[in-house]
Amino acid sequence: MFTELDLDSWPRKSTYEFFKDFADPFFNFSANIDVTVFYNFCKQNNLSISLSILYYTLAAVNEIREFHIRLQNGRLVEFDTIHATQTILNVDETFSFAYFEMQPDVFAFDAAGKIALEKYKALKTYDVESTRVDLIYCSSIPWISFTGLKHPSRLDRTQTIPRVVFGKIFDDGPVKKMPFSVEANHMIMDGFHVCKLFNRLQEMIDGAST
Repeated sequence: MFTELDLDSWPRKSTYEFFKDFADPFFNFSANIDVTVFYNFCKQNNLSISLSILYYTLAAVNEIREFHIRLQNGRLVEFDTIHATQTILNVDETFSFAYFEMQPDVFAFDAAGKIALEKYKALKTYDVESTRVDLIYCSSIPWISFTGLKHPSRLDRTQTIPRVVFGKIFDDGPVKKMPFSVEANHMIMDGFHVCKLFNRLQEMIDGAST
């Protein structure tokens, strides 16, 4: 479900209008998040780390209004709930997409996500919920602890679905860290809002054991 956004009452109206004619209005932040507590929580509860970090990312996304806003058919709309698609690795070293619906908690998400993985591995398709925009696009790159990232793009400035990438967990002394990248359209949000996501995600995974 969504409602049309009232542009005239939106505080970011002038910022939206400033960026809407940019050929490339996208920006990207990459930084490491501390996953020490989260990693131990997943191991203790037999949870998939990749599915669990996706759940907490979605939970944080769903708390931040700007991550609900999309440009759809020339209109700005605000969705009630945001879900995700994510790349999955196939046995032949190609990739395809899977759809993950938001769930009430990490345990339900893990259970549903494992079923979804088997379903979409069998389908092996790029055409996954391709007509929807109430999503974030996610990828996992568990083979490298990246420090920067660039997405391929058709340079369609009307594309307003945020893109998230998770990297390889690494040890930094006694702390476990994970690279985390977020790309967004500056028409819809600013660095302030992306930083809210980084900070809220960190709070959530730090409290994962409680």
